[in-house]
Amino acid sequence: MMKERFAKLLLGEDMSGGGKGVCTALAISNAITNLSAKWVLFVVTAATVFGELWRLEPLAPQKKEMWKREMEWLLCVSDSIVELVPSIQEFPGGGTYEVMVTRPRLDLYMNLPALKKLDAILITMLDGFSETEFWYVDRGIVVGDGGDCGAYSSSVSGGRPSIRQEEKWWLPCPKVPPNGLSEDARKKLQQCRDSTNQVLKAAMAINSSVLAEMEIPTAYLETLPK
Repeated sequence: MMKERFAKLLLGEDMSGGGKGVCTALAISNAITNLSAKWVLFVVTAATVFGELWRLEPLAPQKKEMWKREMEWLLCVSDSIVELVPSIQEFPGGGTYEVMVTRPRLDLYMNLPALKKLDAILITMLDGFSETEFWYVDRGIVVGDGGDCGAYSSSVSGGRPSIRQEEKWWLPCPKVPPNGLSEDARKKLQQCRDSTNQVLKAAMAINSSVLAEMEIPTAYLETLPK
């Protein structure tokens, strides 16, 4: 029941997914008016994921469980966006007849399984960094010990510290053994990098195809600068 109400909120009470529903603010207002404050509070708190990751390490069990739970809630909207398709049913005594059954809308039916698979690939990849030759330290600890956290990135980028390291001082600092990483560790990191790039390209391709199929409202086009 909670998932059904949550889906109705995100869809603006238009369960066809055609974008003809009311805005989310009005849907929340209607829910409060109808004294459905419990699930409105859930929507406010459940739509927050755990944030960005800055370390190559497995997700903590609590974060992994929270991620799966929140994704389940966010994707439960797709359970309500369905279309009718013909299906052949058999009579108990023989013979067949055609009935209409529900199926996820075609774009969801094609893209959601692929996105879930990409998500699983990334989580599995992080799980593979349980035992590594590198580690992370707080940037303040490195400065206190007289170390230079930007030395490695400076050598890679031609002697110029990256913008991320200049501005985002709170990022953890990666450290490697004095002799550097072994050949196997380097090969594994390169494979993970290539795999992650493929995941990114696949996700961007799905995103682009979905955006290309969306109908742009005339009211929006009229507000664009001429």
